Amino acid sequence: MLLLLLSLSWWWGAPPALAHPQDVDSCHPEQLVDARTEATLQLFNHKQNFVEAKGEMAVHVPVTWPYAKDLLLSESSDEHQHAMRCLLRGDQDGAQYRYLRTNEWRMHGPEVTAALSSVTVRCQVLSWLNHRGRFNVGPWTADVGADRWQLSLTPPTALESAHWDHVQIDPGGLNVSEVSPMPPVAGDGSLVWNGIGPSGGLRPTVTVEMVPSWQRAWAASTDTDPWRVVNAAGQTVSWVGTSAAVMLAALWARRRQADTADTVVERGSFRALMQWALLSAVIGLVLMLLFNLFLDGAKAPTDLWSGRQHWQALLGILIGWALVVLARPRWSLLLAATLVAAAGALVAVRPSLFGLPAPHTSAGSLHALGIAALAVMTAAAVWLGLAGLLLWAWRLARAGRLIRSSRLPWAGTVLAVVTFLLLALSVWADELSWQRVSWLIDRSSPAYHSLHVLFLSQQTVAFAAGIPTWCYSRTWVLTGLAILALLRARELGRRAPSVSPTGFDFLLLAVFFAIVAAWREGSYAGSQLLGFLWLALDVAALYGLLALGRRRAVLSQHFEGRGAPALSEVVIDRADHQDLIERARRYRELVVELRALEQGHGEGAHSRHELEEELRRLHWWESRAGNARATPRSLPNQVTVLDVALSWGPHARWWGNAVRAAVVAAVVGLPWSIIMIWLDYSSPQAWMFTEQDPFGYADLLGKFLTSELSWAGSGLMLGAMWRQLPGRRGPARALGLWVAYTVLVALDIAINTLADQDLGDAPKAIGLMLPVLTVTGLAMDADTFRTERRLWPNRFGLLLSIYQMRGLSAQIAWVLVQVGALVAIWQHFGGFDTRTMKPH
Repeated sequence: MLLLLLSLSWWWGAPPALAHPQDVDSCHPEQLVDARTEATLQLFNHKQNFVEAKGEMAVHVPVTWPYAKDLLLSESSDEHQHAMRCLLRGDQDGAQYRYLRTNEWRMHGPEVTAALSSVTVRCQVLSWLNHRGRFNVGPWTADVGADRWQLSLTPPTALESAHWDHVQIDPGGLNVSEVSPMPPVAGDGSLVWNGIGPSGGLRPTVTVEMVPSWQRAWAASTDTDPWRVVNAAGQTVSWVGTSAAVMLAALWARRRQADTADTVVERGSFRALMQWALLSAVIGLVLMLLFNLFLDGAKAPTDLWSGRQHWQALLGILIGWALVVLARPRWSLLLAATLVAAAGALVAVRPSLFGLPAPHTSAGSLHALGIAALAVMTAAAVWLGLAGLLLWAWRLARAGRLIRSSRLPWAGTVLAVVTFLLLALSVWADELSWQRVSWLIDRSSPAYHSLHVLFLSQQTVAFAAGIPTWCYSRTWVLTGLAILALLRARELGRRAPSVSPTGFDFLLLAVFFAIVAAWREGSYAGSQLLGFLWLALDVAALYGLLALGRRRAVLSQHFEGRGAPALSEVVIDRADHQDLIERARRYRELVVELRALEQGHGEGAHSRHELEEELRRLHWWESRAGNARATPRSLPNQVTVLDVALSWGPHARWWGNAVRAAVVAAVVGLPWSIIMIWLDYSSPQAWMFTEQDPFGYADLLGKFLTSELSWAGSGLMLGAMWRQLPGRRGPARALGLWVAYTVLVALDIAINTLADQDLGDAPKAIGLMLPVLTVTGLAMDADTFRTERRLWPNRFGLLLSIYQMRGLSAQIAWVLVQVGALVAIWQHFGGFDTRTMKPH
């Protein structure tokens, strides 16, 4: 941390005077009369979250221009920078910070080629029209309004006398309402002007007005009132509704059953869950209503922070400190958190003590003490947020006996290292952003260093202000952990093993599925108004699957005879479960012998009559339904003892099945998680955004962990519902859960299609979830007969024995179908840019 403070403190210098406007005469515009220029602007509208604008400009300057040779020099040379400023910048950038374009992105530097009589410069830039206001896209300016968008070609000052040989605009499907001047050529949706000649001082040279679609207009307006309030209200209802659903499910689960004892562990886990759910709801309300609505404001270019940004940082520090305190840690950690919070809060409340400017005040001179104070404030916000989440995760897990340790070894060291890494990565990302936005600023200017310091300081303040929301967006992991802890505590309190989760437990599992395993929707047309519906739909989908399982599951069938109980009403302990497995194994052996007889291999040690008689005896089962005395009952005609054993799963308790399936799914899903990350970050644009985002690398790791938790959560649901799912074999059970998962993903795809935006990872999620669950189902079937594992060279041989040849052929065919579907998805989304739906 000290090294980071010293590195940040190194950037200090003279007051940040504004960059002086470039002297147009120094570019010798009179010698650019013979320059030939081309400019194109292409808008990508369909299958986009926001309209993407791609601008390209080509300038052919005569070799007689004094700075033509400078264009061939290194990009870092002052001469090259000056020549590029002459050709690519102009008065449209404004009097202040005229060369800083924060919304303009470049995949690479300008391409410079030389010929006998000219030097050609080609520059490509990108921008996303994601809010109202003005955007610069090379020589183009885009003014995004409420119902009208205007595109204007404003030549750089030094090129006003140049010839504009080719100008083209592709509106990307947006409706053009007005054009000036009228283009002589229009076709294929593009507007083309050829040979329009010098602008002659008329600026802008070309103007096009468009009417955006309702999706793009809405997406660009979500940060303005009243849509900002509506969007915040929808997100708030979603966050608070999730906490309310968790508390209601926990209260419902507290209703007693005869076989469940009210233990100290369950009471402690229940209390911890309720406190966490209430705390997360309060924090959600504070962040969304107070933080984003009332403490959000714009700032002038020379302000270090906006009038409310220091309050945002202070609020984040206080929230982190409250999380630590309410987690009830040991006194040493509580004292450390208090000291850290006091240091960070002092910087936010009294910045003048450290030489920092007050809000709404020009930054002036930023000295080493002020830079170090900003680093301390940011480090305090990060450390407190991470410490609060870690302590609550430990408390929730310990309350449900998921872990036994009473201490957190190395917690302080880990928190310090992670805090340092996050701050270091944020500084590195800010430096890369500065290089992007300032690439045409004169680095020899006295103002450059001061402006550099101001930019980095502004980004540091913004990073500190964004920490609370970033941390809170990960609290769903703790909510899922709290539910698991309560379920574990309830299972420990049962006097006898339960066949399946009770109705009280299932609501908790359904909420867990919606929070951890199910597909989490993004925004639609830039709004998250529909977010509050998703949890209810996820829970409803799982209850629909449960209703189907109650009719079609193997253990839902009844024994033969009038008034006979269902197989799921049988109470067995570990010894009974082992006996069931042995009976199923004997059943497989008898079936193999009987098939050998049918194929004419002759009678072995047993005759056909003896084999059939033993198979009939295996069809009878001494069951204990409820507390009744064990009585022999006949299995249903369509159910075999092998079906019952596979339906029971590898463990006597449903909790054991759930944990086993979760571990298997996480391991099976590991390569798919890597593939998902590779697909999302393989494009150069994705890495460009990641490198320049202060949370970029942390979000990359978070996305990987989220994917793993989704696989594990889905596997846990598969194991927990194993005895309630329709189907006789593991892959068939996996298919039922996959359908419940897919229904919501399909709905997400439908809404995204209606909003005409990127489908994101939804198709990949559908394609990858099925093989993960299928392989998990196969592993669960193999694990049911794990005592035979040493008798077979591999699991495939064991599965061959379990399914027999015919059954295994069907399972292999089903897996091959899934592989074919995955290949199709890979070809469609792997060979295309998923952001633009165009070839890479």
